[in-house]
Amino acid sequence: MRRYLALVCYALLALSIGTSGALAQGHSNLGVRDWLMDINRSSQSHVFVGTMVIRSARETASAKIWHFGTGTDQFERVDLLTGVAQTTFRRNNEVLIFDHGQKKVFIETRNDLGLFPAVLTQPGNTVDQHYVMQSLGHQRIAGQLASGTALLATDTWRHSFRIWRSQADGVVLKWQTLATPTGPVLEEVAYSEISVGKASGLSADAMRQWLQIPPDYQVIRQASEAVNMAGLGWTAPTEVPGFLPTSVVRASGPSVYAPERQVPMVHWVFSDGLSSVSFFIEATTAGNVQPASVSLGATNCVRRRVGAYWVTAVGEVPLTTMHALIDGIRWK
Repeated sequence: MRRYLALVCYALLALSIGTSGALAQGHSNLGVRDWLMDINRSSQSHVFVGTMVIRSARETASAKIWHFGTGTDQFERVDLLTGVAQTTFRRNNEVLIFDHGQKKVFIETRNDLGLFPAVLTQPGNTVDQHYVMQSLGHQRIAGQLASGTALLATDTWRHSFRIWRSQADGVVLKWQTLATPTGPVLEEVAYSEISVGKASGLSADAMRQWLQIPPDYQVIRQASEAVNMAGLGWTAPTEVPGFLPTSVVRASGPSVYAPERQVPMVHWVFSDGLSSVSFFIEATTAGNVQPASVSLGATNCVRRRVGAYWVTAVGEVPLTTMHALIDGIRWK
């Protein structure tokens, strides 16, 4: 389970990166889905650099974030400031993860990156049925005045969220995940300092130069391909309303989270348009693998055996939702 905890930590960072876009200046005339789609569109051209802190009841971590959006291309860099030294780059859907201690770089392609991808890929998405919007007050965050919006869950299958954006430029400065619409706060992601636009000093050329791989680093490229889950004998879970499949790929070869992996792994993503759950499916092999359940902040991780496979589910949803989803997966 240790390797999946590392994946959870990265998933939290990926979410926080993605949420660092501009929100609509007003939402009184927008539904939840339209509001989230507006965030997707406006985040494509933001440029900023800042230090982000992730807090939960048991853990505190921080990272330095660089983001450069040209409107057509997205560049991001994340340097972990807590724990193992690691740098992650994203260039559109290509992700490069530098393990400085081992002098290795893992290159992967991910189709589920970006902000709320299910809203864009599912025209019939029912996110408006599962969340309601509520205006919050104003706060001063990272030296900027910010206004807040709550996305409150209408049932117990999902968490609620509070999001604060800068009134000056619309960049999201703080994101809270709540167990229920009234709390408690399970996790908070917030910038402690941030520079936006020209003040960031960033350029597309600088971001491209950072993507250069040192000559003494070993390059490990993970191959991936689209697959048809029904054709492979899998049936999607239907027990939790609103959670629909949004992407699926089969990856071959090792990754930074599983450097010794030899068998292919399927990554199957489900989302209600705001919250998401990833299923990692691997054929059972000899070894000391056991069912498990782990919680880290707002993220839960559950592993169980389904037929001839181990299925590990990771996502920012309640534990009961995670169990319902993983128990609903069928093979053959």
